[in-house]
Amino acid sequence: MALPNPYTPSDRPRVFVGRDSERDRLRDRLARVSAFGEMMGPLVVVTGPRGVGKTSLLRDVAAQAEHDGFVVAWAAGLKHQPFLGEIVSAVTRSLERTEVAPRARGTRVSQVGLELNAGIAKISARFDQRASSTHSTALIGPFEDFLGDASRLVRERGGAGLIVMIDELHAPLESRRDREYVPDPGALLDAAILLNAVQNMGAERERYPLGVIGAGLPPTKGLLTRAATFGERSHEIVLGELDDGAAAEVLTAPAVQLDVSWAPAALSRAVAAADGYPQSLQIIGSATWDVARPSAGATLTLDDIDRAWPDAQRHLTSLFEARWSVASGTERAFIRAMAASADEVVRRGAIAATLGVGTEALGMTRRSLISKGIIEEAGRGLLRFTVPGFGEFVRRQSGES
Repeated sequence: MALPNPYTPSDRPRVFVGRDSERDRLRDRLARVSAFGEMMGPLVVVTGPRGVGKTSLLRDVAAQAEHDGFVVAWAAGLKHQPFLGEIVSAVTRSLERTEVAPRARGTRVSQVGLELNAGIAKISARFDQRASSTHSTALIGPFEDFLGDASRLVRERGGAGLIVMIDELHAPLESRRDREYVPDPGALLDAAILLNAVQNMGAERERYPLGVIGAGLPPTKGLLTRAATFGERSHEIVLGELDDGAAAEVLTAPAVQLDVSWAPAALSRAVAAADGYPQSLQIIGSATWDVARPSAGATLTLDDIDRAWPDAQRHLTSLFEARWSVASGTERAFIRAMAASADEVVRRGAIAATLGVGTEALGMTRRSLISKGIIEEAGRGLLRFTVPGFGEFVRRQSGES
């Protein structure tokens, strides 16, 4: 009987491997909350291109944190939208789900008033997302009180503390325009409130059994710093491509659970084709499994990969097309100039020369492409595409390869 496909392209992997160092760093910070009942420290932001496993890392840490007695509230930023209301709602739902608090009725994201267990604990906050930036100071205190009371309630009930995780943290703060930074004012205000609140609570860390962890694209920390200059104090954990050993484990670990192995030559071919990109590994693994339809005790072979490659290529092309579709005309010209070099890392000067402009003229377009997760810095004056194989895709589009 054929076994179910254990690979999960564009979804959380069933077996999370390859980020041991980053996972340990996050868990060590949460251990401070558990052991001392105090703030875990400054805001931690996990950054990296799309598809490298930021959300998967946070989900893995969240699962372990819940096992260790934390209440975990999960929120996600929406493009150009204020997000503090979603954090308040996520914390409220998590307290209800874990039965720390009874279900509150009639709560609203824009004007939240939540009272828990009268006489034992009270959590209240007021947010008017239409408020102007002049009201930012008045909103910081209520947000601190909300998170402080919520985290202490968890601790009083025997839990380790409260962990707030904010995925897609870059999305609310992205510019509404390509040529200049024009963010949503409400989202920028929310980021300033969040940063101020975390900073203030850190100064009295013994009062807050709390941790706040975010994840976003590479520009996230810079976007936060635009909201409040001390956003630069946020602790950044940068995820990149996996090394060959970790990449191989991404493929073998799910298969081993079903008593299926990879032939060494097939594994080497798959690892080389994915070039360390986790999403590509899942696509290749899934396509290979579908054509092989293995039973327990089977081995995936080079022949399986060869037969699976057309389907894997279609999925990868879809991935490339999604990135290409969000690029403006000016950005596509930049991308074509960058792809003209078959090198993995391209100098900005070479791109400028191809376009016939000075390097200073590239600044806004470069920043926009980095913000969209299409390219990333690879050193001073150096750039590369975030997804391996994207340059070849662009050259095919241009009829150059």
